[in-house]
Amino acid sequence: MKRFLLLVAAMTISLTGPAGAADLSVGDPAPALTVTDWVKGSPVDLASAKGKGVVVLEFWATWCSPCIRSIPHLTELQHRYANRGVTIVGVTDHDEEKNNTLETVREFVTKKGAKMDYTVAFDKEGNVDKAFMEAAGQEGIPTAFVIDRSGRIAWIGHPQDGLDDVLEDVVAGTYDIELARQIFGLEGKINEALQGGDFEKAIEYADQIIALKPTNSGVWSLKFRLQAFMLDDRDQALATAERAIAALTDSVSGLVGISHALIGAEEPRFHKLAGRSVERALALAPDDPEAFSAQYSLLAATGRDDEALRVANRTIALMKGDPTGLAEFARTLSSPDPKNKCNDLALRAVELAINAEPGEPYHLQTKFDILATCKQDRKAAENIGRYLIEQAADDSALLNGFAWDLLTNEATAGKYNALALAAAEKANQVSGGKDWMIIDTLALAKFENGAVKEAVELEKKAIELCTNEKALPSLKEALERFESGKE
Repeated sequence: MKRFLLLVAAMTISLTGPAGAADLSVGDPAPALTVTDWVKGSPVDLASAKGKGVVVLEFWATWCSPCIRSIPHLTELQHRYANRGVTIVGVTDHDEEKNNTLETVREFVTKKGAKMDYTVAFDKEGNVDKAFMEAAGQEGIPTAFVIDRSGRIAWIGHPQDGLDDVLEDVVAGTYDIELARQIFGLEGKINEALQGGDFEKAIEYADQIIALKPTNSGVWSLKFRLQAFMLDDRDQALATAERAIAALTDSVSGLVGISHALIGAEEPRFHKLAGRSVERALALAPDDPEAFSAQYSLLAATGRDDEALRVANRTIALMKGDPTGLAEFARTLSSPDPKNKCNDLALRAVELAINAEPGEPYHLQTKFDILATCKQDRKAAENIGRYLIEQAADDSALLNGFAWDLLTNEATAGKYNALALAAAEKANQVSGGKDWMIIDTLALAKFENGAVKEAVELEKKAIELCTNEKALPSLKEALERFESGKE
């Protein structure tokens, strides 16, 4: 059941359309940008920009780890399009509970310096969030809105998933906004169908998108996964993958995406087709690191260990200028395939990422995971974990996630209780002691470190502050366990 829910969730968030009715859609005129404070850069007025430039609004927060990982990418885009009339604006709103205040945001942006080299706005009253995010039915961050020269919303989505291609077409004047509007609406219907468990209906809507835009790689991958994993129709899934490869034959990213989907199906016939897809991607782009990463995954999954190791070395060499890519590939290398032979390579990859971005908590967490679970070097893992807590001083979400994983992950549970407590205490301090999820983690950390009385009081506070009805039963269950003193 858990795997089922995770698959559905991943499929849903991969699409940008709202799950339900929305007041704001792709193709609509952009609302006014009623910002209260401009933290960095000059104020941006969408009405004044109309007819002159393109504006990208990216909604983020200081506590959001994926948002923080998107910052270098947005900076690179701002530099790339600086002379082509593009302005990128990072918008964040006031959230007292998560310590996302104007003062915190100012400190964060100042600390980032040139690494966050685009305009930053603070939405104290939450009016911008309501006008864009809520109106468009978008619930997660980071989310980006591209506003074209006519003042219309051209695209809504995750800044790491498709923004580059969309922005290039919008700037060049070749973007089909009416087609984008239709696709956005159909994606919303897919999300509704997925949340309702109607996978056949989701496939029908996916087919409509494919008919409109055969090169939409995300929808091809979605359809394949629904058929292979949700409906267990492997023959149809294979036929879908074959059609996808034909439609995506000139798209490196599309071929790589369908390759990973095929590799995950774990059958020789799917692996054979994945090989065709990877070969085509490498023929199109012989030095593309993502294509090499897909080739590594295929070789590792099919037991061709020596070849996989050679490809891994090549991939790392090609990714030297991409710290985020190196860290992601390090996680791939640290998986059990091929028979844990890549742990040293994984360390080398993540250390290159750390060298490029010293102190970046995401890279440090990757290194910790490799040391703790793959190399099983507790002393080295403990040291990098302490450094991670120090460097992630203003990221309560990362600290909380780190502590929770240490306490609950089978590979680390019971081994790093003191480290988990340090991370949880820091997260609680950063969040101002008002986030029930962080307090719940801290309660568990206290309990595992023998402070039972404190754990009970903290869990009671978490229950009192909890705003999620569905989470309350698990919090109450934890409280009962703490009160009984049972491990």
